[in-house]
Amino acid sequence: MSRRTLILIVVLIGITAVLLAIALTPKQPPVPFQQIPTPTISYAQTTLRINNNPAVVSSTSSAAPTYSTDVTITTGNNKVNAVQLELAFDVTHLYNVDIKPGPLFQNGVELLKKVNNQNGTISYAIASPLGQKGFLGSGVVAVITFTENGKPGEIARINFLPKTLVTAQGTDKSVLKSAVGATFPIAGASASSPQQNTGSPSSQPVY
Repeated sequence: MSRRTLILIVVLIGITAVLLAIALTPKQPPVPFQQIPTPTISYAQTTLRINNNPAVVSSTSSAAPTYSTDVTITTGNNKVNAVQLELAFDVTHLYNVDIKPGPLFQNGVELLKKVNNQNGTISYAIASPLGQKGFLGSGVVAVITFTENGKPGEIARINFLPKTLVTAQGTDKSVLKSAVGATFPIAGASASSPQQNTGSPSSQPVY
């Protein structure tokens, strides 16, 4: 037997021994990967609400009184810089409806204002002046004025529609958490002041 053949046999025996050792070695189970859950941060902390107790803003003996009610906001930790209100109101009991900026956006920029007294809808968007920081806290976003129609004690409603939204610094999504509309008894065209509210607020989810 030649020396080259002997070396080849030794090499083959060595490779076979290594492969056999690998095959007989017990396999360790893979270490399971444990994913740490990421805490969910809720950016939507802002609430909107329409006051259930309208106030008389003008009254004469020859005309029905004009009432007003506030749309208020509570921002939570959101620094709000714009609000878009999409509202529906009861045309059988409310007419001459209008909307204007509240003290919170007194110097704001009106981006959209559409009041349809026939269909009973309001589309109103207002934003902080350019360069001004977002608002943090509570305040009056807008003031709704209207005249009442109907018998005293009949119920009128102003509700939020799903397209209502609120924008804030630090996110491109709406930060609106909830919006609560108003349900209130009308005082009647001949009354000089509205009755105290006895109904419960009409709450509708905003998507």
